[in-house]
Amino acid sequence: MASPPFLHLLLFFLLSGFASSATLSNNIFRSDVLPGRILLQQKASCDIDFENQNYTIITSQCKGPNYQAKACCGSFKELACPFSDKLNDMKNDCATTLFSYINLYGKYPPGLFANMCHDDKEGLNCDEVMQAKQKQQKSSSAAAAEKSTVLMISAASFLIILLFNLF
Repeated sequence: MASPPFLHLLLFFLLSGFASSATLSNNIFRSDVLPGRILLQQKASCDIDFENQNYTIITSQCKGPNYQAKACCGSFKELACPFSDKLNDMKNDCATTLFSYINLYGKYPPGLFANMCHDDKEGLNCDEVMQAKQKQQKSSSAAAAEKSTVLMISAASFLIILLFNLF
């Protein structure tokens, strides 16, 4: 018994339809489609709490529409330099997080600090800011030590007077 020719055509198209579904699209070779590639390049989350930092350091000094480089860059350094190790590490998202909060609280134009603030080819120099912070910490610790000395002398005097009054 001979099969009709249209049955052969139907069987041919049916099998070719199954065969074509096993082909791979060229899209899978693009890096934006491969999830493994994206996961390998994903940055670690920042362990610094930038949400609760004091951004008035920048917003009080860096004001537009004519942003002054000295005021803006100085205040930016004051905020960012204590975290320079984390901000310079491209394996985390600390820099992105910091800039998102700076722009949230200050509503600055995109790229303001990147375009305005640069000291040398390595980036911003934090030596001055870090030295000023160290001096401030030394003076505050010296003031605290002075206060504690005064407090100890006062307490000792009080105890001596109390002992004389009791005996």
